Amino acid sequence: MFMMAMNSLKKGTERMKIEVWTDIMCPYCYIGKIHYERALQQFPHADEVELEWKAFQLNPNLPDKGNGYPVRKYLVNSAGYPEEGIDSMFANLKKMADDLGVPFNLPQSVAANTSDAHRLIKLAAEKGLDSLVVGKLGKAYFEDAKDYSDWELLVSIGKEAGLEEEEIRRMLNSEDYLYEIKQDMQEAANLGFDTVPTFLMDRRQAIVGSEPVDLFVKVLHKAYDAWKNRTEKEKELVISKGKSCNADGTCEI
Repeated sequence: MFMMAMNSLKKGTERMKIEVWTDIMCPYCYIGKIHYERALQQFPHADEVELEWKAFQLNPNLPDKGNGYPVRKYLVNSAGYPEEGIDSMFANLKKMADDLGVPFNLPQSVAANTSDAHRLIKLAAEKGLDSLVVGKLGKAYFEDAKDYSDWELLVSIGKEAGLEEEEIRRMLNSEDYLYEIKQDMQEAANLGFDTVPTFLMDRRQAIVGSEPVDLFVKVLHKAYDAWKNRTEKEKELVISKGKSCNADGTCEI
């Protein structure tokens, strides 16, 4: 728990805002998204929630355009993991996946640049399709071991979600949303965190990492109650922390 100055949004007809900083190459982000969505199914005020996905790049120096390389090689050579540490992390993630009934293929997955994937999410957000695209990208990485920087994969995912191929290719061949990605990362730095996933609820309650579904439900209720009764005063940001990935590209074991 730490202190942070938080400005309240003006009351009205708006919904409680939940901002999520995530990166495709963070396995805990995929697990965390599933936990959040299952918690939302148990939350009686889900129709009063507005979700916004924020970009966070764990390693912006990784190769793009389908030139990723095996994640184990990345973890050993770039992130400095010992082999036994990688096996331990994979075992922990497999248990999480098994508990959720989600296929686990992370040991065969690829480490690649996530900038274009984030840009696809931004494009999808303009049509309310961002959550769908985030899920499909996470599946491509976590379950299917595909290179999420490959443009043909991004076009396929975008089309499956409901975007037009022409607008996807136009975006990929431009610099669209690069500034927005930098803005998201700077905002995270300004708020004082460098770890994903981070679920920030009304900027009063936060979950960092892939916490269990029941904790998501509990924090959703606390955040909602605070939102309904909030004042303009500065509040203490309450954080619950689980397994996550850091800005240096390493993930907790």
